[in-house]
Order: sequence, then C-alpha cells, then structure tokens
Amino acid sequence: MKVIDVLTSPWAILPEKLYEIQEVYSTHLRGDKVNPDAFTALAGPVPTEQDKDNYQILNGIAVIPITGIIAKRMNLFTQISGGVSTQLIGRDITDALAAPDVRGIILDIDSPGGTVDGTQELAQLILQGREIKPIVAYSDGMMASAAYWIGSAAHKVYISGDTVHIGSIGVVATHVDYSAYDKKRGLKRTEIYAGRYKRIASQTKPLSKEGKQSIQDQVDYLYSIFIDSVAQNRGVGAQTVLNNMADGKIFIGQQAIQAGLVDGSASFTEVLSERLPLLGFQTGERAKLTMLNNSLKAGVL
Repeated sequence: MKVIDVLTSPWAILPEKLYEIQEVYSTHLRGDKVNPDAFTALAGPVPTEQDKDNYQILNGIAVIPITGIIAKRMNLFTQISGGVSTQLIGRDITDALAAPDVRGIILDIDSPGGTVDGTQELAQLILQGREIKPIVAYSDGMMASAAYWIGSAAHKVYISGDTVHIGSIGVVATHVDYSAYDKKRGLKRTEIYAGRYKRIASQTKPLSKEGKQSIQDQVDYLYSIFIDSVAQNRGVGAQTVLNNMADGKIFIGQQAIQAGLVDGSASFTEVLSERLPLLGFQTGERAKLTMLNNSLKAGVL
C-alpha cells in the first residue's frame, strides 16, 4: 500500500479510525516528522517474525490472529506500525486447511477494519474453506467493517461478552484537495490526461459536483458488494442485512446478537473446546483444497 492510497482509496473501516490514519499519513506525506508512537497507536504493535510466519495450534485447532488495520499487502503499515495482510491470512488459512493435525480454525479478530481491496477475496476463501473444516470467528475486542466482512464468512461468529464492538458495515472514501497547500508552497500543478473520468476527482483542485458523484457511485457499488457478501455468509437476504445490520452502526455485545451479526457469546476456551468441535468437519475434501490452492496460485489473493 502506497501512502497516497491511504488518503484516497475506499475503506471498510471505522470512519474515526480512517480520519486518524489520514491525519498521520498526511503529515508523513508532507515530509513533517511523525512520532513513531502515532503509527503504533493506529495499527497496533509491530509483529515479530514469529507472528508474521506462524499461527498457534491448540488442541488441534489453528488459531489465526487478525489484529489491527487490514490491508491486502500491508507493506506500508507492517514495517512501521503493525497491522495485518489479507494475503498472509489467506496463506495461513490455506495451510491450516491442508494440515492433517488441524481439526478446525478460529479466526481471533480484534480490528477496526481496513481497505476494501483484498477483503472480499479473503472472505470468499473462508466461505469455501468451511466446506473442508469448521471455521469460527471470535472477538474479545472489535470486529468492525472489513474485519466483520471477513469474520462473517466463518460458520459461526462469537464474542466474549457485552462490551465487544461489532458491525460498522459500510464503505468510506475521502477526497483530499491539496490546491491551497500547493499554493502556499508556491507550486502550480498541471495535469495532462485523456478520458473524462481519468482525473475527475483530482487532488490538485476543489472537488467538483461530477467528481463527488463519481466517488459516491464507487462507494455505493462497493457497499452493495459488502451487503451481498455478508448476506451470503450469514445465510440471510440482502434486505435483512440492510434493515438490521448495515447502516454503518456499531453494535455492542447483545445488540450484535439480536441484530443477527453474531451467534452468541462465549469465552475463548469454550469456543476452542466446545463450540467449534460441535460443528464437526468433513474429511477427504482434497479436491476442494486443490481448487483453493489453484485459486491462490492464479492470483486470487
């Protein structure tokens, strides 16, 4: 992920978190000094080499952490501030599905969400993967926006208690107008382009009505994909998702259960030892696993 993508790409994340991210990276882009602690506060602690390359196996269950801001490659965040890559999560899930000593998977999620790019593909991998082994999403903190998109693809979604934050189903994009900043620095940019929509929402000038509508159309389309994906994952109609889950609201604890976002509350130990094993799993599904591996090799993730 490039710095400019942080400022302009569509995100499925808590809006206030996106604003914090953009403030920090706008400072970084201008060349001003940024306190390293600001990055850590945004994305979480920098992962160790062990965190990057491995997941835990407890009682035959693979526990795959999804912690911090989510992005497809996460190359910008991972080195300086933590966060998680959908590509690496996909790799770990595929490994766990193939591992003969793994009976199931827990996605241990604590995240405000992240970029849209890469999220749908990971959710689809989880949806396909649950035909091979049981997969449960669990959170004792937050499972918001892109993080919920991913978690909703599991067989079941559980939370630890009444204060866990779930939901924020929606998409947000931001236009940044640098024209006043450039003027202050004595810069005048001239963009040369072909195609009506190529720079319809340029950062070098105030956002036009047409430019705003172009961004809105993109956000609305991605939102519809988000809605349809959650509906498929949860086994309900898209209208049910729209009516009960997807107004951008955060649901807390029992509110999330009542809205249908979550299947219940349980401790991590209960999920590990009771809830997930009850789902059971099918054996001999090597053809499906081969299909998933071929999808990965073809660049789906």
